[in-house]
Amino acid sequence: MVISLLRDISEDEARKSERTRRYEPEDLIAWWNNAQVRLATQKPVQAHHIYRPDDGLDVAMPDHFYRPRGVFFPGETESLPRLSIESYWFNANQPGYVVAEDSLKVVGCSQSPGFLLAYHAYYPAVDREDSWVKAPEWALEACVVYTAMQAVTQEMLRDARYRKFISKQDAGNPQQNPFIPVAEWLRKRFLDIINMHSDDDQNL
Repeated sequence: MVISLLRDISEDEARKSERTRRYEPEDLIAWWNNAQVRLATQKPVQAHHIYRPDDGLDVAMPDHFYRPRGVFFPGETESLPRLSIESYWFNANQPGYVVAEDSLKVVGCSQSPGFLLAYHAYYPAVDREDSWVKAPEWALEACVVYTAMQAVTQEMLRDARYRKFISKQDAGNPQQNPFIPVAEWLRKRFLDIINMHSDDDQNL
């Protein structure tokens, strides 16, 4: 889908012909992963991880952790309150938790009874051209246009470097860089797709 939108060719087609790829596969993969990260800030993956009592009160975050949704002790129906990251105070009878760097610390109790961490996660990154994409079906077009936006941005930077060698009159007026409206349209399309799939009552 990305290659088709960019009017490029695949790696196999490049090997079978004398044509060269306009965009390197490594760049497309990096841009796609950027799109998934941006998608996660709008519509993250909901996940959870269970920690055992012997894991303690200071634990490492799960893979692809983005931000916490809540910490639950066994038998509790409500999440512990999240305390300030920079500084915090707590009542010994009211445990809470703080997220600092890559770890989560439960405070207000001396021994962990074990707990469940509910969290928002990033989408698993793509590392090869034949990797499985874990983004939802509805978000594929959004990721495609965001990837294309980054490709257009690269073209925009190339164009800017080239145009320093030509006169302003030759460059054209009033539109000095034709890639800007294209990049803006792609960005807007990305946001429109996500907004169409946003739940007003979703607890983020």
